[in-house]
Amino acid sequence: MEGVVRIGLVGCGFMGTRHLYGFKELYQRGLKVMELTAVCDIREENAERVADLAKVHLGKRPTVYKDFARMLMEETELDAVDIVVDPPFHHVLADLAFQAGKHVIVEKPMAITVRACQRMVDSSKRWGKTLAVAENYRRDPLNRLVKVALRENVIGKPYMVLQHLIEGGGRIAITPWRHVKERGGILIDMGVHYADLLQYFLGEVDSVYGDLRMFEKVRKGIDRTGWPAGAKAEEEAKKVEEVKPTAEDTALAILRFENGALGQWMMSLAGHGERLWQRIVYGSKGRIDAPLDRSGKPIAVTLDDGSRISGEGILETFTVFPDEDVTVKLFPEGLTHYELPFQEVDRRLIAIELYDFADAVIQGRKPEVDGPDGLKAVALTYAICESAYLNQPVKVRDVENGKISNYQREIDEARGIN
Repeated sequence: MEGVVRIGLVGCGFMGTRHLYGFKELYQRGLKVMELTAVCDIREENAERVADLAKVHLGKRPTVYKDFARMLMEETELDAVDIVVDPPFHHVLADLAFQAGKHVIVEKPMAITVRACQRMVDSSKRWGKTLAVAENYRRDPLNRLVKVALRENVIGKPYMVLQHLIEGGGRIAITPWRHVKERGGILIDMGVHYADLLQYFLGEVDSVYGDLRMFEKVRKGIDRTGWPAGAKAEEEAKKVEEVKPTAEDTALAILRFENGALGQWMMSLAGHGERLWQRIVYGSKGRIDAPLDRSGKPIAVTLDDGSRISGEGILETFTVFPDEDVTVKLFPEGLTHYELPFQEVDRRLIAIELYDFADAVIQGRKPEVDGPDGLKAVALTYAICESAYLNQPVKVRDVENGKISNYQREIDEARGIN
């Protein structure tokens, strides 16, 4: 395939609006590798609103649909679809798209369970179409720096990583559905980011010993961090006074990587008071401290000889970004740190993942995060849940291949995933 990928956006709520602004970032920088041809949402007013935004920011109003099957049938020249609906429906819509001959990029988490992820991988292979997962955290220039520093052995052989995030208190995390087990749950929705990053940095995980808790039995008030201005989701969420969660809000795990490294992973959305954040990789010659994702803060390398490398000194140590890298075009202010509004950073990272998908389709190559990669991130996150359910360590491979799925069984049965 050559030229521009004609794409349809499916899901025009909170996250779909963010993707629209990702398209805008590409267009503004002359990176028109995609043409937004159609938009679809079961709430037609959402699709109309995003179509209006597309007219303003992209110069052309896409065709509006309420029914996904109809969009696939009528948009005969569509090359791909961007699936940005709630996770329980990812595998269903992806399969319809593949059958219609379309390539697919899907928001994270790739699907509601590992079994649903596998159905998507199988379907993409059966129909010979590209499947990409929109994982934005690894696209952050600061996480790119961490990856290359580890690859270049700047801190020697890595042997331990700490990944800790504790925040949230008793607030509703962005949208109410993120606290419902059968719709994914906040640990899965957020956890796949860290599962992807940890494996991006240190390779695959062999085994996990984890535990779960639900500390907040009732959540009140919305955490609106990162919402696009005027998002329809905000208007809807304001109507929600409280949520009684059915999904756990806290996870603690010990990871054993296949390369022998160890990891400690704690994530809690039940932390009151000041936020705790740590991402530290220890190696045989020093350590790397990584900043909170999308914060723009510099990474810091501390070595045994007392030297400290940070900021622009990182780029003097090794080459990270070739001039043709799309990251250079999206972050002209700087690649070692940046000071930008959250919404600006968010849409630039989405633009990078959209660009990679389009280029993969055009070039006929593997996207950076493909179906098997997305499945591995979901499996590692669920491995913590499965370990907690069994009260024993589990092999991540057994979760990936469906041998262990006790915690997920309730979700699979509720959603008819077999």
